[in-house]
Amino acid sequence: MGTGRIVDTWHKKDKTPSTRFGIGQRWQGVWSDGKGGETKRSFQTKDAAKTWIDTQIYETTRNPYALRRDVSFEAYWELWRSKQTHQRKASLKSIDAQGKKWILPAFRGMTMQEITREDVQAAVNVWALELAPSTVELTMRYLRGVFNDAVYSKQVNESPCVRIRMPERVQAVGIELTDDVLGELVEALPAPFDDAARICAATGLRPGELIGLSKRDINFKAGRIQLREQDTSTSIANITRGPLKTRYSTRNISFGPKLASILQRLCNGAGRSGRLFQIDGQPLIRHHFQAAWNTARGELGNIGPGWHQLRHYHASVLISRGFSPVAVASRLGHKDANETLRTYSHMWFDEDDRLAEAAESII
Repeated sequence: MGTGRIVDTWHKKDKTPSTRFGIGQRWQGVWSDGKGGETKRSFQTKDAAKTWIDTQIYETTRNPYALRRDVSFEAYWELWRSKQTHQRKASLKSIDAQGKKWILPAFRGMTMQEITREDVQAAVNVWALELAPSTVELTMRYLRGVFNDAVYSKQVNESPCVRIRMPERVQAVGIELTDDVLGELVEALPAPFDDAARICAATGLRPGELIGLSKRDINFKAGRIQLREQDTSTSIANITRGPLKTRYSTRNISFGPKLASILQRLCNGAGRSGRLFQIDGQPLIRHHFQAAWNTARGELGNIGPGWHQLRHYHASVLISRGFSPVAVASRLGHKDANETLRTYSHMWFDEDDRLAEAAESII
């Protein structure tokens, strides 16, 4: 029987910082199969690493489908779903909804071994008729997770979720805040939401990342916001932080003296929870932020649906200052420059005149 252990890659055994401190994912799960083989996986949280270790134990000791070749897709979906204990409640709700309405009906009556790439493509084609491209991508992500797990557990030799043609995602040009509108928005928002707007516009944080900011995330000496978690609170009685949107969201965001002054003031006033955004010691959660935005929207007109608009504003400023897609992707926590270009390609169109001017200079 194999054994597992969890390693804190950010600290040495004597608890002093290691050379990897603050870089990448902190916790590493190490699984030894008892035959000399060893597998390692990195995670943002210790709990996630422990869950992975527990999964390895489960697979080697209690997997009810071990070595069976007639496992139905429905049965394996339930097994995979039971392992998703590391997911946030909202993510689990999404998994269940997409599974019940789209994924399970697509492969009902089929075994894991019967499902082919053509079957997966046919399912995606059907989903694309009813769902937005982004939702199709999300649904496909869950399906890939099931088959990746099945490959790892040796229930199938290879995943059929390869080279699948996904529906094209057309980037819609939405509301884009201007400098003047941003100034009016900050004036319209009450404290501490005005400071939150300044921080969000200056850093490009996602709403959950912004709302969950804590004193321990701010490294004033390095001039960095060390982003490792985000707000996952479901109510005022359940104030929690959890994993970021993706593993690429973990990042260090630099800031200058003006933003440092705002952050220092918020840190000085943080309550016992350490959360930067609170009123009378009570941390604020998403519905507080959305209510403040809706009130400001009523005064200013159409400034967009919510706090994500400030992230778009930050991206537009970086692009207008000439920063590359790679630099913008790193700042925003995108997977790569391709994701940034898919989201903000329309903002680079403004460079046409500069391109023409450069061409004229060559002539």
